[in-house]
Amino acid sequence: MDKIRDCFKGRVGGFVLCVLEIIVGVLLLINPTGFTSGIIIGAGVVAALIGVVNVIRYFCTQAEAAAQGQLLFRGLVMLIAGVLCITQYGWFLTAFPLLTVLYALWMLLLAAMKLQQMADMLRLKAGRWYMPAIAAGMAVLLAAVILWNPFGAVNVVWTFVAISLIAQAIVEMVGAFLN
Repeated sequence: MDKIRDCFKGRVGGFVLCVLEIIVGVLLLINPTGFTSGIIIGAGVVAALIGVVNVIRYFCTQAEAAAQGQLLFRGLVMLIAGVLCITQYGWFLTAFPLLTVLYALWMLLLAAMKLQQMADMLRLKAGRWYMPAIAAGMAVLLAAVILWNPFGAVNVVWTFVAISLIAQAIVEMVGAFLN
């Protein structure tokens, strides 16, 4: 019974992740710059709130413990980072080509993970081993396109990322429910 429950939890979690990938892909197709700006601003708000909480915790904690925890320093750093994200999100968009390279490297790591999954399925003689192979191929293709010209047209890259996220999520959902 525990194995069935674990399998169901894994599928539900995977399904939720795939749905989130589809939503992100659609939002990127609709307005890539606006979506990215919103993510940066949202992260800035979270960082600023964490900063404020740490500053307040510093003054509410006994002096010795507060000094050891460096809550004031950490709070101010988070507050500054948050305010920069909120007010200077355009700077992050300018630095976006570097982020696309990091994203491409992340996609290559995900492809390696999918290849591991495919190899495990082949060795265990499981069916539908080709589904993670397709997902790995799509991830490698995406990474190659980004790495080929990371400083090129960012909107073209975002469109490709969006379509790839949607397609990869659909392939993974189909694969999860066919196994």
